[in-house]
Amino acid sequence: MIKKLCLSTALIVSASSLAQQNEIEFYLTSNSFTDIAPVLQIADDDWQQGPQSDASMGFSQSRFGMAYKHQSLANFRWHIMQRVDYQLATNPQTALGYYQEQNEIPLTTYDEYDVDIDLVGARNRGLGIEYQEQIGQLAVSIQVNYWQLNYLRRSTVSGAVSGKEDLQLLGNLEFEEFYTDNNFLKRPNNEGEWQTSGDGYSLDVAFTYKLSNSLLLHGEFVDLVNHFEITGTGYTQADINTKGSFVDNVGFSSFRPLLKGIEKEQSFEFDLNKQMQLGLDYAKGPFVYHLNTFKQGDKQFTQLGVSEGAWGLLIDPVNKVVDVKYQGESIDWQLGLDKFNPNDALAIRMGFSGTIAW
Repeated sequence: MIKKLCLSTALIVSASSLAQQNEIEFYLTSNSFTDIAPVLQIADDDWQQGPQSDASMGFSQSRFGMAYKHQSLANFRWHIMQRVDYQLATNPQTALGYYQEQNEIPLTTYDEYDVDIDLVGARNRGLGIEYQEQIGQLAVSIQVNYWQLNYLRRSTVSGAVSGKEDLQLLGNLEFEEFYTDNNFLKRPNNEGEWQTSGDGYSLDVAFTYKLSNSLLLHGEFVDLVNHFEITGTGYTQADINTKGSFVDNVGFSSFRPLLKGIEKEQSFEFDLNKQMQLGLDYAKGPFVYHLNTFKQGDKQFTQLGVSEGAWGLLIDPVNKVVDVKYQGESIDWQLGLDKFNPNDALAIRMGFSGTIAW
C-alpha cells in the first residue's frame, strides 16, 4: 500500500511538472481616441453628428497575438503578432467641411475652409523575441520585434475650399499620397507597378519595481524605438483646382475639377507614435490604490483607481474615461469608455489576455 501511495504521488508530481513545461498566452491590446467625432462613426465613415469644435487629432493602435514559453528557456518568450495603426492630424474647419460634404450639407459655414489633413494607416504582421529577467526587486522585460508591412496609406492634403448652396466645391488643394493598395484617385496597380509590402522593427520595454511591501512602481514603453519603410510603393502628387467651371452642351453651368500632378513609384519611411505608461500601486488592507499616467504620441491620460481582489476601477477625470478591469488566474481583461454607449465614445480602450499551460 505504501509503495502504491508513493508511486501515485510520484506520478502526480511528475504530471504536474510536465503540465507546466509549456505556456501559451493569447492577447489583445487596443487604444483608440479622437477629439473629432465618435471613434466608431469615423471608422465606419458614417458621421451622425458634427465634429467637436476643437477637432485636431485621432489615433487607433491595436495589437493582437500569441506568445509561447518553454520551461527549458524560462526567460524567453516567442511572439507571433498582427497590428493595425492609424494616426490622423487635422483642424476644426477640415473636420467640419468633411462632415458637411459627407452629409450633403452646403459648405457655407465659412467663407473659406482651411484644409489640413495628415493621415497614416499601416497594417503589419510580426515576430518578436522577449527576454524577461528578475534582479532583486526589479523585473524587466525587453522585446524586439520584426514587422512585415502589408498595408500603407499616407495622405496629406492642404489648401482652402469654399462651397455653394448647390453643393459645388471651389478651391485649390495640394495633395500627396503614398499607398500599397487603396488610394484617393483609384489608381490601379497594373502588372505590379509598385511594391505592396515593406518591413520594420520596434522595441518594447516593461518593468516592475517593488519599492516596499506596499508600494509597486511599474512602467511599459511600447514602440519605444520603431521604424518602418517600403521601397517603390505607389505615389501620387497633385494640385487640385475645383474652379474649372464651364457650360455643357445643353446650356447648364457646371464644373470639372482640374488635376495636375504625377503618378509614380517612390520609397517611404515613417515612425509610429510611442506609447509610454507609468504607474504606482499602493496596497492597504484588502485594497490596492492606483495612479497611472499614459502618453500616446502627444496625448496624455491620467488615471486614478482602486482594486479589490480580481476587480478594479480606473477613472481618467480629464478625459472622462472609465476603465473596468479583471485580473484572474489565467484570464485578464480591461474595457475603457468615455461614454456609456460605445457608438458615442471618443475614447475606447480594450485589453485581453488568456494563458494556457501544460
